[in-house]
Amino acid sequence: MNAPSAFWTVGLVQFFSWAAFLFMWTYSNGAIASQCFGWDGVQTSAPAFQDAGNWVGVCFAIQAVGSMIWAIFIPMLEKATGIKGAYAISLLVGAIGFASIFFVSNQYTLFVSYALIGAAWAAMLAIPFTILTNALQGSKSMGYYLGLFNCTICLPQIVAALLGGVILQLINESQSGMMVAAGVLLVLGALSVFIIKEKK
Repeated sequence: MNAPSAFWTVGLVQFFSWAAFLFMWTYSNGAIASQCFGWDGVQTSAPAFQDAGNWVGVCFAIQAVGSMIWAIFIPMLEKATGIKGAYAISLLVGAIGFASIFFVSNQYTLFVSYALIGAAWAAMLAIPFTILTNALQGSKSMGYYLGLFNCTICLPQIVAALLGGVILQLINESQSGMMVAAGVLLVLGALSVFIIKEKK
């Protein structure tokens, strides 16, 4: 496929980013249960696991709020560092949020972690499509490539779902460790930002 360079290079960043969030959606409950509610890591019917499930909903709401707040600052970051700089910084902030969950034992401290994760989410929803549409400006195939670009959202999650169980076994079934893995993926995504070619 004769796609522009921006399609492939942004797609690589998308791969790491969406894989990281698949881990968040899959393992947040277990991670929070074990870190903050004293879950034994085995019985999903235990009250600690159920209580954590309720708290996950609160944390995801905090992530959404953090995302909205960070979105206000993205244009300022773009002016100061360029669009790629804003993208990379946002992903790194999200990576800190993910990794911090491993060290948190107070459920309210998780608000900070998930607010930071919201920074990455804000960037992921806006910047990749901005870079691609700028690269495709004037192209008759813009609609085709933008539609196909949705594959860079779906495929990483499929791959992460297939490999998640393997990684979980390698880290001794630590679901909070999967949050660190998600952070590592976002760091790789942030590093990949700098190979993005913004032109065709």
